[in-house]
Amino acid sequence: MTEKVAIVTASGKGIGEAIARELKGRGYTLSLMSTSDASIKLAREFGGIGFQGSVTEEADVKKLVDGTLERHGRIDAVVNNSGRHASILQKHGFQGRGMLNAAKLAYDPDFESDDILKLPNAVWHDILDLLVLNVVQMARLVTPQMIRQGGGAIVNISGMEAVQPRGVYTTGPIRLALHGITKIYADRYGRHGIRMNNVLPGIVENAQMDPEEIRRAIPLNRKGTLAEVAKTVAFLLSEDAGYISGQNILVDGALNRGL
Repeated sequence: MTEKVAIVTASGKGIGEAIARELKGRGYTLSLMSTSDASIKLAREFGGIGFQGSVTEEADVKKLVDGTLERHGRIDAVVNNSGRHASILQKHGFQGRGMLNAAKLAYDPDFESDDILKLPNAVWHDILDLLVLNVVQMARLVTPQMIRQGGGAIVNISGMEAVQPRGVYTTGPIRLALHGITKIYADRYGRHGIRMNNVLPGIVENAQMDPEEIRRAIPLNRKGTLAEVAKTVAFLLSEDAGYISGQNILVDGALNRGL
């Protein structure tokens, strides 16, 4: 049986690292990339290959894909993780306060709200590159190979703020563009046996928050674990999820109030 090959981006720490570890445990051969050299070290630990680069740079993504094909000759799964975009807000002089207070986050739409009109176009362009166009760039490169193989699976890491917009996540709704692209891609390439889905994590264990506020805000009374997010991703990449495509899967402990 041929060992499956998976690409995971932003895999040097946090959710990306957890996903890489979960997939390795399930027998995948890994190609990893992150903006630091952490993914190179992790890939070395796993016997895979690692790259240092950014998902916003087309040349870096191409190097990742080309290197994977040169080494392994196939790509069965892709996890498009982009990490947190708070650094973009901070670069442009905005705080990006999203996780400060879970209870207020859940129940008070005016809490700590940034003024959406004060965000310059440069912020929107940078975040579009990080959260949406990264997926388009990757799909352009891996889809022809997946067609030749007869199928594949792609999971994009999105965020819960897309389905319930709040002022503390001023730029979060830009992820809705990703969700639309995911549905169109799933419609177009399903005939080739390729599936694409989004995972929308809620507040997970690496978020810095007060435990009491978590209890008040999240019906499951706790943060999610990185492993729980990773296992959801692994399921969506697996044959067990073979009839799931074009979907947005919340992993948020029922925090979001919408349907």
